[in-house]
Amino acid sequence: MMRKIESSEEIERREKRRNRILTGFMLGILVFSTLGFAFFYNSSGTQNSGQKNDINSNGKPIVEQNGDRWSVRFGDQVLIFSTSPEIAKNISANFSSTLSDFQSSPLYLFIKNDGIKAEVGSTLGLYTQRVQEACYGKCKENLPEKNCTNNFIIWKESEENRVYQEEKCIFIEGDIRAADAFLYRVFGII
Repeated sequence: MMRKIESSEEIERREKRRNRILTGFMLGILVFSTLGFAFFYNSSGTQNSGQKNDINSNGKPIVEQNGDRWSVRFGDQVLIFSTSPEIAKNISANFSSTLSDFQSSPLYLFIKNDGIKAEVGSTLGLYTQRVQEACYGKCKENLPEKNCTNNFIIWKESEENRVYQEEKCIFIEGDIRAADAFLYRVFGII
């Protein structure tokens, strides 16, 4: 089948029509994406999760379970924990440090358990000047030696889960549940 011979005016009219449709489509995308962004984010610039308030009636942040993890919106960050707050409440924790004690200063870690190191570093580390591994006393590694005059978290393997403080050192004994008990309390969640 042969194509119809078109005049230059018909070709020009068809191209203008195609350009108008394309321009309208692009403007539509621009307008709708802007509106979507405006409705998806609230006025403070944080993502709107659909909840009006991330604080419960007791003034504590709301903890949500996501599979085998628990998450808490804390300011503009989402903190992830491996232990439920109900289990963490039952772990002995005797320390007075608060989040403000760790803010804007280095945090030193002597933690040989990679899971606990990651949990502490990825939550509390967000609010410190930096997180750095260090030795508590003498050690074979090529790390700085620190003592309890610095913000220092020391993990010790133990059958019993507990957390306690000596000067600026926080001692976490046990497993990930003890580390989460410490973190939940530092952030004022439990």
